[in-house]
Amino acid sequence: MKKMIWILLLCLPPLAALAGCSSAAGAKPVASPTIAATLAPGDSERTITVDGTERTYLLHIPPSLPTGKPIALVFVFHSLVSDGISVRQETGFNVIADAKGFLVVYPNGTGTDPYHLTWNAGLCCGVALKQHIDEKAFVRQILVDLNTITEVDSKRVYATGWDNGAFLSYRLGCEMSDIFAAIAPVNGVLIFDPCLPEQPVSVIHLVGLNDLFIPYGGGGRIIDAGDTPFPGVEQVIALWVGIDGCSGDPQTSRDGLITRTVYAECKGGTGIELDTMAGIGHSWPSSYAVPVSEMVWDFFAAHPKP
Repeated sequence: MKKMIWILLLCLPPLAALAGCSSAAGAKPVASPTIAATLAPGDSERTITVDGTERTYLLHIPPSLPTGKPIALVFVFHSLVSDGISVRQETGFNVIADAKGFLVVYPNGTGTDPYHLTWNAGLCCGVALKQHIDEKAFVRQILVDLNTITEVDSKRVYATGWDNGAFLSYRLGCEMSDIFAAIAPVNGVLIFDPCLPEQPVSVIHLVGLNDLFIPYGGGGRIIDAGDTPFPGVEQVIALWVGIDGCSGDPQTSRDGLITRTVYAECKGGTGIELDTMAGIGHSWPSSYAVPVSEMVWDFFAAHPKP
């Protein structure tokens, strides 16, 4: 009986769309109430169970959120053998969230200790790959958990990350286009195949031209994939331009260290943008050099789901 009650609760809006439940034939839709946040503004760690395993994520709630409205959400994925605390410090997304009024989640990957974690992004990486961790299930369970304390705007869910976190952002864009409106990989490329999203997904790709680990033109070696080289950034962008059906001529401009190429007339109001950063290596750049986090949020804010 308890199990049945849980299943029924899980399938109530707004959780139904996120948990993959369907209503009974002929049933009338039920309005989704706005759920007031039950956590105080600030940072917390939350624990959820996914496929019988405890997983954790860090949650940031800004001090002032719009009332009576669903809230935008940004997933920020850490790099190889890192964790959520590290990427929170590296990216500074909390500051932007406080100013703009959105939730930030910093999930923790899988590893042999809590501070050296990895993501299963396709051909890489580490423990997560070897254990065939289902990152999609983790993401969906985070969304279910969040909707017990607030109402996430299903049209404004986004993913970013760098290195292994960028690989995962690309994979989620391929496999979870029903959830993510836009992704923002930083110094990382697509290493998941086949990439066949059911819906168009906006992409802003940021890459340091001095990245020696994942070269702009491709090459190097993907960890865990033998001698398989990384694809070039332009090859990945061309794939997504095709996925999003961008038919307009790309427009290029320069702003300090950044050369920006924007692809136009994409399906469903989506957008593709490639930003190359001169003099930047394999890292999430300091905001004093390139305001990457601000650029990512501005792109996300301009590209919700239709």
